[in-house]
Amino acid sequence: MEHVWNKIEELRAQYELLQEDRTPIDVFAFFELDLGLDAIPFDNLTAKYRVEAAIKADFTGIYLDAEQYALMEKGPNWKLNRLRFTVAHELAHYFLHRDLPQPGHFATLPDFAHWTANYGGKKYSAEQEANEFAGRLLVPESRLSACFDEFAPQAEKLIPNFVQSGSLRDKFSETVAARFGVNA
Repeated sequence: MEHVWNKIEELRAQYELLQEDRTPIDVFAFFELDLGLDAIPFDNLTAKYRVEAAIKADFTGIYLDAEQYALMEKGPNWKLNRLRFTVAHELAHYFLHRDLPQPGHFATLPDFAHWTANYGGKKYSAEQEANEFAGRLLVPESRLSACFDEFAPQAEKLIPNFVQSGSLRDKFSETVAARFGVNA
């Protein structure tokens, strides 16, 4: 995944909105203002295709489930955090997967959705990269390490070798997630 991490650092150096101290990262402003991509509300995207967002085949915009997009600022934080991650995931495809072989420009979203079901045999690796990209973009490693360094001494006092404790790892995730605008 080193190439994914390098891409994130390259983008952070290039775009002010992606700086580590700007968390939670505003991926919506980034893709619309900095990249000039269109936000395209799509009715029932999640119900029809089981995705909350999808990059357009020609990489000029991102389809967003219309209901989730409309309720983004009014709904519970977990929904906004989920959509933020999903958009960051689609941005990974924008930056990392534009070179995957595609049959021209797909005529319809269903044609594109059918192709993306397998990405020409590369679906697993492309999706793993996109998830890693989204996580690293939204939760910069150095900031996460700093949060851990704050948390660790207190946790170690309570439970020696606390890193082995799943419940304390979960508590750490819950404690820091809001700082990054992500779900635990």
